Order: sequence, then C-alpha cells, then structure tokens
Amino acid sequence: MIFHSGRGGRRGRGPWVTLFAGLLFLIVAGVCGVGVLDNLKSGGFDDPDSDSVAATAILERNFPESQPNLVIMVEDAAQGVDSPRAEAVAGRVVEGVTHTPGAKVVASYYGTGDPALRSGHAALLLVRISGDENKIFKITEALHDRLSSPGGAVSVSFGGVSAVNYDMYRQVEKDIVSAETIVVPVTLLLLVLVFRGVVAALLPVLLAVLTVAGSTGIVNLLARFTSVSVFAINLITALGLGLAVDYSLLIVTRYREERARGRSNAEALEVTRATAGRTVFISGCVVGAALAALLLFDQYFLRSFAFAGIVVVLLSVSGALVLLPPALTLLGDRIDALSWKRRTTPPGAADTAWGRIAGLSYRRPLLLAVPLAELLATLILPLGHSQFGVPDQRALPARGESRVVTDAVRQDFGAGEEAALNVVVAPWSGTPSELAAYATALSRTYGVSEVVSAAGVFKEGVRAGRLPSGQTARFDNGTATWLQVQTNVVPYSSEGSDLARAVRGVEPPAGSHALVGGPAAQVTDINQSIAEKLPFALVLIVVISFLFLFLLTGSVVQPVRALLLNLLTLMSILGVSVYIFQDGHLSGVLDFTAAPIAVSMPVLVFCIAFGLSMDYEVFLIARIKESYDRMGDLPAAVREGLGASGPVITAAAAVLAVSFLALTTSGVSLVKLYGVATGLAILIDAIVIRGALVPASLRITGRFSWWAPSWARAVHRRFGIRESAGTPAHVPASPEGPTGPTGPAGPAGPAGPTHSHPAAADNRREEGVGV
Repeated sequence: MIFHSGRGGRRGRGPWVTLFAGLLFLIVAGVCGVGVLDNLKSGGFDDPDSDSVAATAILERNFPESQPNLVIMVEDAAQGVDSPRAEAVAGRVVEGVTHTPGAKVVASYYGTGDPALRSGHAALLLVRISGDENKIFKITEALHDRLSSPGGAVSVSFGGVSAVNYDMYRQVEKDIVSAETIVVPVTLLLLVLVFRGVVAALLPVLLAVLTVAGSTGIVNLLARFTSVSVFAINLITALGLGLAVDYSLLIVTRYREERARGRSNAEALEVTRATAGRTVFISGCVVGAALAALLLFDQYFLRSFAFAGIVVVLLSVSGALVLLPPALTLLGDRIDALSWKRRTTPPGAADTAWGRIAGLSYRRPLLLAVPLAELLATLILPLGHSQFGVPDQRALPARGESRVVTDAVRQDFGAGEEAALNVVVAPWSGTPSELAAYATALSRTYGVSEVVSAAGVFKEGVRAGRLPSGQTARFDNGTATWLQVQTNVVPYSSEGSDLARAVRGVEPPAGSHALVGGPAAQVTDINQSIAEKLPFALVLIVVISFLFLFLLTGSVVQPVRALLLNLLTLMSILGVSVYIFQDGHLSGVLDFTAAPIAVSMPVLVFCIAFGLSMDYEVFLIARIKESYDRMGDLPAAVREGLGASGPVITAAAAVLAVSFLALTTSGVSLVKLYGVATGLAILIDAIVIRGALVPASLRITGRFSWWAPSWARAVHRRFGIRESAGTPAHVPASPEGPTGPTGPAGPAGPAGPTHSHPAAADNRREEGVGV
C-alpha cells in the first residue's frame, strides 16, 4: 500500500517513523545542497560535437590571441585615456592580468597604440583566459574582484564573453532569493484562501520546501559528475514549489472531501489513495516523461533541466504519496484546526461555477469554445517571423557592467571581427598559392565583405593587399592556418545561417579539411543539432503521454484529443513569446532588451509546459471518467467532473503560475521568457482548455469519447489503471445514491461504478469503455 492508513484508528509508530525519515532526508539534502552554485555552469548552449565548437577549439590551441574572451575597458571621461592617471591605472590592470595564471593580455591600446582599440575617452585591453568553463569563471571572478572599479575617476569595467557569463551567474544567484521571497508568502496566502484554514495550507508548503531542498541537494551531487547549467536552479525553485503544492493540494482536498462525507480517517485515506493518489502517480509519470525528453539533446543546458525536472517530479510524487498520508493520519480532524467557514466540493457538484461553465461549454460549443480556439490560433501567427540565436549580453539588464562594456565594444569600437566567420584548416600543408586561391574563392561568396589570411586581404575575388610585416604568424603557425571571413550580415539571422552554409560549401585545397566557426556557424550548428533530435523527443513525449492516458481512460480518442489541445496551447504560447521577447512588446514593462529567441528556449518551454498541461489533463479526465463510470451519462459526467476538479485545478494552476511568473523579476531575459511562457501556458490550459475546450471537444466526440478497438479494450482490461481497484469494499456508500454491483474494475463504491440506470453498463460496453 502507498498509504499507511492506520486501520481501526490505531496510529502506531508507522506514521512517526515515516515523517522522521522525511525530516532526516531534509537535513541530509540541505547539507548536500550547500554550495550548489559553485558547481554549476553558465553555458551549455552548443552541441559539443559540432564543427563550430571544433573550429573554436583548434583556434584556441593554435591561435590563442585570436580568441580574446575578456574585454577590459579603461575610461577617463575628464582627462582622456592618454592622461598619466589613465596610463597608470591601465598599467596596474596589465600587471594584475599578467600575474594571474591562465590569463594573458593579447592586445592593448596602451601597448600598441592601435586606434581600433580606442574610442573617445575609452580604451580597450583584450584578454585571453584559458581553461574549461569553471576555470574561466574563477579567473574572471578573481580579476573582477581585484581590478574592476566602474565608478572610479578612471573607470575599469569588464565585458566580453567571460564577463557576460560571470554576470549571468551572479544574476541568477540574486534572482533565486528574489523569486522565493515572492513565491513562498503568495503561495501560502493562496493556500490559506483555498483551504480556508492554516493547518491544511501548511502541509503543501512544507512538502514544497522538502522538494526544493531535496532537489537542490541531488542536483548538486549530479553536478560533480556531469555539467549542469546554473539556470536549472530556477526550474527547481519554480517547479518544486508549484508541483509539490499541486499534488499535495489534490491529496489534501480529496481527503477533506471524503472526511466531509462522514468517512473515518482510515477510510478517507483509502479512497484518497485509490483516486487522488492514482491521479498524482499518473500525472508524475507524464510530467516526468515530457522533461525526460530533454535528455535526448546534446546541449547540457537542456539536459540540465531534465535532471532538475525529473528529480523535482520524483520528490513531489514521493512526498505526496509517502509523507502526506502519515501526516494526515496523525492530524485526523486537526487538519481543520485554525479554519473558518469551509465549503467542500463533493463529486457530482454540477451546480458549482465550474460545473455550470462545463455545462454551457458542452451544450453550446459555438458560444465559448470556437471563439477561444480561434483566439489561440491567432496567437500562433508571430511564429511565422521568428528568429533564433544564442544568448549574449542583451540577456542581461541594460545597466549591468558587462552589458555596458560589450555594447560599447560593438557600437563604438566596431564588431567586424566579433561577427566574422572563422575558417581554420588543421593540419595545413598547402602552399601560399593554394591558400590564396582558397581565400579568393571565399571572398566571392555572397555576403562576404573581405577575407583576411596569411596570404593577404581579399575582396570580391581580388587580393586587396598584404598583411603588415610580422602579422603573418597571427594567421599561420606552420601547422594550421586561419582565415577570417568578415561580413556585414547579422550573424543570428537566416541570412547569417545561409552565409555559414555557403562558406562551408567552398572547397578547401585538396587534401585539407576546413572547419568553420563564429556566431553564424554556431547558431546554424545548434539549430541543426536540435532539429535532428526534436522528432525523437516529440515521439517520446507523445507515445508515453498517449500510453498513460489510454491506461487511465481505456480510450484511444481521449489521448488524441488531449494531445491536439495541448499542441494548440503550446504553439500559441510560443507565438506569444516571439511577440513579446523578439518583437519587443512589453519590453518596457518587463525590463528586457528584444533579441532573437535563444534557440534552446522553445524546446525547453515546450517540454515543461507540455508536461504541466498534461498534469491538469490527468486531474480533469480522471474525475470525468470516475463520474462516467458511475453514471454512464456523458453530459452529467462532464459537469460533475469539472465541477469537482475545477476548483482544485484552478487553485493548483494559480500556485504554479505564481511560481513561474515570479521569474519575471529575474534580471536575465532567458529566465523571464520561460517564466512568462510557462506561467501563461498554465493559466490558459487551466482556464481556457479545461473550462471550455475540453467539454466542447467531448460534445463533439459524444458517445465515441471512450471508444477503443477490441484489442485495445482487452489490453486495458488487463493493464488499465483503475482508481476503483484500490477502494475498500467496506467503505460506506456515497450519499448520492445506492452502491451498485461490483464490476470487473473493482468493488463498487463512491469511486467505482454505480449502475443507477440499467442501460449504463450497456452504453459503456457499446462505447468501448474498459470496465
């Protein structure tokens, strides 16, 4: 048994032992979670096996000065960058970098006088930090702590890739505290209002704390063996609080509902296990499957959310099914302590607000369902002009240090080299004439402004000049050669991807193998990597969701309907994401800079939102199926099912939406995006889909709603998941009507079929219901 129900009113030591084990787990998880952020990383957007990553690695090995990843800007607004005090400060910066192992100044205005490294009252020092992500982060942090002084008379500010990643990491660290400060009190307030009592409201919150702490500890352990993104912590906070509250809300609500019917503590727990407990288990499987699909992708950014999400689901389900029952056993009637006037919603409460809405949607689908479906379809339209890229400094607040410096570098110092495609050939054993011919061919490519190589500078198929004396070694070290393909095309655009593919299509000299890197090549490789794995992820999600919904309902129609409605919701949410975060609508309100959508984000939002949408699908269809099995009347079952589950779904959705929408306070636009997208998806699904479109779609499918072919009915009879199977035979009859005979699904009772009409069983057999 999942629940220790304390039969006969004897509680014994079992519940105390279980709760003590939960407390011990919380303490151990808290210890394991200490320092979690120190083990997480801020990258993970690339496919590690892609050509662009390989090209970058070869460049770093052979031409380290070609890959500066830290920009230090020295600015003297009063006296100029050539003043003695500016030179003195720059000297201390160079000395600090030089004496830091793993860091090297590769170019400096103060060392070369290069005018390209000066603009107005600001000058640049370009630094190369070597090592993996963790080493780069630690060196950047050490240099920043010692050298950065953005507010001084001579300002020293950090920018570039390593500084942007460092600032993102620190911003996420701040955002966690900010989000939790909002979510926890709001969640507790919502639960107090839902339960109309303090004690009942505290149980879900305590379970949520356990889930978040446990998930953090487990993810911290995982991070010691594999790469985990720091952004996964945001998911643990939002999903951990929301999902744990969702499941415990369902359990506690059903338990109080059964107690209100006059059942004993043990009987109420038995019915709760057989109904709400079963629903929680199936929901957890479906949500976990949707998140597990992220494991198929090569980017550890996406895999990190799978790790975090699966752990959260496991702990949420375990807590709801293992820890809540003993807590309810020990509390008994004290669950309603510190409560005020309470209203329960018994099964069959078709006259509640949600029941009436369900009845209206079922009777008049054209009135509600069709206009709402058209609205959701309209929201999909912005996807037609979507653009995808890789997160850069624009994901940070406009006033952030690395954002200010990196923007200045692009706007005031030019971004030709930064936007360039890097073609590297290694090993290289060709002749100068072969290199010149290859550079000439590259320069003829549409969108290329010039090609800089050891053989010279080439424009439109003609050598435009030679490199200055001593610069040849910068592009050719004898074993590898590097060609810098400069362009005016925006890297993160369809034109940039077309250019990357065109450059890769130019044949290198015979016997050579060229790799192409740079921003345009990077986003092209990420798009291709995700596109290759996406069909497999979708198939996995669809098959597992279909399977569990079939085992729940015995119908092949219901899983198809659920998948189609989920697809409508998710496509509309992705359209809204493009409208807001790419097109810039609401950028002032939400405080972000519009930019192409990070290519990993639609996949992430889809998997998270799909899982949570199926969560509410299971909540609703389980209650409708329960009512239909008892009555055999589809319209009444829809009204009663939504009337009973609607308040729970609404409350659960409100809590979960708050958890995700609180992420809009984040200073990182990626976090804002999946917070807004997931939060809106939850609200749309809980209100529009469950309230209007599900009843209307059941009206359309009518008597075929529970249809399945004969072989599928046989499978369901053998393996189907029936909530009545665990309902004890001794449970008193529902006050709604007499208990009918026991059918193959299990003993009759409030959760089992009640044949109040002789034709009910015949109707169900005719429609293929597995009872």
